Amino acid sequence: MNRSWLIGTVLLLTAASTMLLPQLASLGAVPQGAYGTVETISRDSTVLGDDNLVDRLGEIPFSLVIDKAGWKDLVLTLDLKVTGNDHEPQELYQNMALAIAFAFQETGNVNQLLLRVVAEDKWLDTRRLLLAGDIRREEWSHRLQDELQNAGNSPLPDSLKNGFRISESELWKKQFIYP
Repeated sequence: MNRSWLIGTVLLLTAASTMLLPQLASLGAVPQGAYGTVETISRDSTVLGDDNLVDRLGEIPFSLVIDKAGWKDLVLTLDLKVTGNDHEPQELYQNMALAIAFAFQETGNVNQLLLRVVAEDKWLDTRRLLLAGDIRREEWSHRLQDELQNAGNSPLPDSLKNGFRISESELWKKQFIYP
């Protein structure tokens, strides 16, 4: 194979790719959820990072204790802990709605919130999952967030569970929803 032919081919491919890649990018669809429009970053939104994660989460008026928190690759992971038997579903839903509002309304760089509500049994020194949500910015909407905030003590509707990818454990159903 001729070396000059190889160099010419590489240069031609490089020039062609610089012309084609912007064209291909413009063909892609803008990600919009089935439940609303994509929220844009406002001027006063916080850029979440390792250096301010604890401070910012500490400002949220949760009634539940933050058990664990993590930040990696634009994904916020948050575990809220339930201790005791004096909690109602409405309280847990409102805490979840607070976490969602923080992630997508107050910050500009959280693309996904992995949210779990866990129950801690101090007598047995165990933790058990009650609720889990995989909430994504492109599928988040004010309507779904308000629906969660105002869900009361009733079971969550399927539209909300599907929209925020909320799963319920058997323990949740037995202890909180259908006691």
